Amino acid sequence: MHIDLASHRRRPANVASRRIARWTPYLVGAVLVGSIIMTTTARADDQDNIDYRQHVMKTMGDQMTDINLILQKKAPADDLATFTQALSVTATTAKGAFTPKAEGGAAKPIVWTNWADFSKQLDDLVASTAALATAAKTGGTAAVATKIAAVGCQSCHETYMQKSGQKQQ
Repeated sequence: MHIDLASHRRRPANVASRRIARWTPYLVGAVLVGSIIMTTTARADDQDNIDYRQHVMKTMGDQMTDINLILQKKAPADDLATFTQALSVTATTAKGAFTPKAEGGAAKPIVWTNWADFSKQLDDLVASTAALATAAKTGGTAAVATKIAAVGCQSCHETYMQKSGQKQQ
């Protein structure tokens, strides 16, 4: 029995190239579909991050509203320590909510281009809200009234937060 090695070698190469040619459109299609799915997933993840961040910030705003109502004697002071503690706990989650660096929502892009300052302001927020919670536990409304201004949300909002209806800068 004689085997022609030259033709034997060529035959698998031709078969392999035909198989590759036959499967190439499917492989290209799979890569394209995969990249579309990954892009869509990344956008969904960004939107989830934005939604979470906005929820954290809204929760802090709600707690500040409740605290201010108590300080204005428009709501009972019984829950002051609870609201200040909730504000403090929520403030500790704020930096983590911005860390994924998902641009959009009410946050201006400067949040990420000036991360060092923004991050420091969040750290200051954590410290001031912790002090506020301690004041509420030990000194009640009088102590909170003297420390509430130190929370300082306004300067950060002026620099880093879009006004409602304002376009991204």
